[in-house]
Amino acid sequence: MGVGETASIDEKGRIIIPAEIRKTIGKRTFNVEIADKDTIILKAVETGEDLAKKIEKIRLTGEKEKSSVDFSTVKDKYGGKHVETT
Repeated sequence: MGVGETASIDEKGRIIIPAEIRKTIGKRTFNVEIADKDTIILKAVETGEDLAKKIEKIRLTGEKEKSSVDFSTVKDKYGGKHVETT
């Protein structure tokens, strides 16, 4: 691990995490655990927003000639069902 900086608590009881650590972690949401009287463990949590950003970055590739296949022509092969829309 090795990142050893000092964090402090402000007058409202908020833990102030140094900027370098925040940049390294890249998260804004944490689970807080108490290991013992003198040890607090913060574990970064992946939020829905984080997941959405990861999905947004996914670039799908495939066969160009199949990229515009009509779903209705392959739905039965992959277990799709016809749903009437109004």
